[in-house]
Amino acid sequence: MEDLGIEAKEAAVREVAKLLPLPDLLASIASIKSDYLARQQTNDTQLSTMVAEQVEQAHAGINALAVSQETINSLRENFIDIDKLCQECQTLIENHDRIKLLSNARNNLNTTLKDVQGMMSISVEAAAARDSLSDDKELIHTYERLTALDGKRRFALAAAGSHKEEVGRLREYFEDVDRSWETFEKTLWAHITNFFRLSKESPQTLVRALRVVEMQEIIDQQVAEEAAEAEGAGAMAAITNQRRTTKKGAGAASTPRNGTQEKSKIQGKGYKDKCYECIGKAVEARFNKLLTELVFSEDFMEALEEAKAIGDELGDIYDYVAPCFPPRYEIFQLLVNLYTERFVQMLRLLSERANDIQNINILKVTGWIVQYQDNLIGLGVDESLAQVCSESGALDPLMNMYVERMQATTKKWYTNILEADKTQPPKTTEDGKLYTPAAVDLFRILTEQVQIVRENSTDVMLYRIALAVIQVMLDFQAAERQRLEEPASDVGLESLCALINNNLRCYELSSELSSSTLEALPENYAEQVNFEDTCKGFLEVAKEAVLQTVGVIFEDPGVQDLLAKVYQKDWMDGMVTEYLVATFADYFGDVKLYIEERSFRRFVESCLEETIVIYVDHLLSQKNYIKEETVERMRLDEEVLMDFFREHTNVTKVENRVRILADLRELASAESLDSFTLIYTNILEHQPDCPSEVVEKLVALREGIPRKEAKEVVQECKEIYENSLVDGNPPKSGFVFGKLKCLTVRKGIWGKLGQ
Repeated sequence: MEDLGIEAKEAAVREVAKLLPLPDLLASIASIKSDYLARQQTNDTQLSTMVAEQVEQAHAGINALAVSQETINSLRENFIDIDKLCQECQTLIENHDRIKLLSNARNNLNTTLKDVQGMMSISVEAAAARDSLSDDKELIHTYERLTALDGKRRFALAAAGSHKEEVGRLREYFEDVDRSWETFEKTLWAHITNFFRLSKESPQTLVRALRVVEMQEIIDQQVAEEAAEAEGAGAMAAITNQRRTTKKGAGAASTPRNGTQEKSKIQGKGYKDKCYECIGKAVEARFNKLLTELVFSEDFMEALEEAKAIGDELGDIYDYVAPCFPPRYEIFQLLVNLYTERFVQMLRLLSERANDIQNINILKVTGWIVQYQDNLIGLGVDESLAQVCSESGALDPLMNMYVERMQATTKKWYTNILEADKTQPPKTTEDGKLYTPAAVDLFRILTEQVQIVRENSTDVMLYRIALAVIQVMLDFQAAERQRLEEPASDVGLESLCALINNNLRCYELSSELSSSTLEALPENYAEQVNFEDTCKGFLEVAKEAVLQTVGVIFEDPGVQDLLAKVYQKDWMDGMVTEYLVATFADYFGDVKLYIEERSFRRFVESCLEETIVIYVDHLLSQKNYIKEETVERMRLDEEVLMDFFREHTNVTKVENRVRILADLRELASAESLDSFTLIYTNILEHQPDCPSEVVEKLVALREGIPRKEAKEVVQECKEIYENSLVDGNPPKSGFVFGKLKCLTVRKGIWGKLGQ
């Protein structure tokens, strides 16, 4: 102990040395002492508290031991009592059967009393359930009460299953429950049928009604599964498949009703099917007035207004009805399908009286369809499903009627205009070009038709109008061609010039209309519309009109008199070709003023070609022998024609066309077999359709060629021509020999040479 004390003192000294390492710190001894006293007081307090807690725990343990002792003593007394009772029961073994019967009777009595109490309460509970229907908030509770009563009924009927009389009496007793169910279901389906109004005025009521449907479906499924378990694994598999709900779609896709049409043979209330049935009936009732009265009314707009009002309801269905239904019902898509089906029916009914509906009202129908489609797309419906109304074919009779009327009206208009063009002189632009208003007015009307349909109708209607416009343009071109079949002199130069300008303008306007229409059409429709060939048809009509304009010149009696003298005496004296080009100059001056420059160039080229054809035709058909002075006159003709036509068109084009005259002149003046074959070969290079008959005719017009040499020349040229053919035909056609009248009936010279 002394050692411990010494160690404690030494430890204390060391601690003090740590606290007071410097002499200056001795002044803080008072504060250190007060701090020590405070800590000591705190420690004493904590120690006192801990001791008090330990004492309390010790008291609690002692009390628990006392209670345990009392319990042990009570158990010992109970065991003693049990032993005594067992000894007493040993004397009652002889009455065991009676005791058992008494016990069973007592248990059965208690059970019977409980069942009687339950049965007595059925009427009360059924009445309470009926009374609760007056409060929509109690709909689910009412259903639960009736379901509980159904459970009691099933139990009672099962208990009395072997006693037919009792079963009959029980069924009569439960008739009150059936009446309650009937009242309940009537209320339930009234709520479902009135889904649209309830969704906005009392959505909670609609949700409760749908909750009841869901609860009954669960019960039906449980009953079905229990029955399936009883029947075996096969039926269980069928029930499992039944639980996989087929999703709804549009068009050919199945709806929720379609998905439940193949019902399981397991009995159930089928509330979900009944729910869809009520929704369908509600939609039918909503459309009843429209489909049975308004579509047949003379006031067409009343039907259209009703259709618009019904279509607008889909927005409320999306906002109010759909949130009340479970998502797996996809109720919005179902109602879209139901509404669209009936709108298609409405369109079919309207189409049956298409003859009585004016075009402006047909456009209102198609305009409503566009609004309906846009509304559906705005609500998230797939575009292909939104276009069912326009793509169903129900609108076809209305569209056909509209198109037929439009075509008939347009045709009547342009026919009158073309007839008026025959009697009224063409108008003149500031720069002297001739035209008639037909072209501009025609495309103004066509553009208006396209624009109206584009703004107020469907893609299908615009597609049909595009095809109709193309047909109108084709008919217009055919009407113009019909006029071109008249003698050019009867039509007149000025009218033909106006026709040329009109068709060039038509080509520009039709191209513009084509571009704007194709841009407005969806790709799948635009691919089926061919404006290009029809637009080019106007250029073809313009070309034909140019040829007719040339025909005016060559039908001129003065020109015909001059051409009749070609290769005659006046021609040899220089009194034909020079006069002819002078006449051409007069005509060219007028035509150049009347038509556009590009058309005038084609006119000049056509006139040159026609001149060449006539000269060649006269050369080959005339009966005079070709002499040196004939060849010289031919050369002078070439110079005259070259000098005149190169003033009006490209020199190269003139040279290319006049070349055949020079080649035929050289061929007509050839002196040897080699010369004939060489010149003829050169002709075939730029006029591949020049037949050997040309050589035959020119040789026949030559004096001094022996018969044998003539035959050799003709035969050699014939072989050259036949060798140039491709599959029996010339490689291409020129502008001369296919138009020669003298070659239409081939005549050989063999008979003449053989005489």
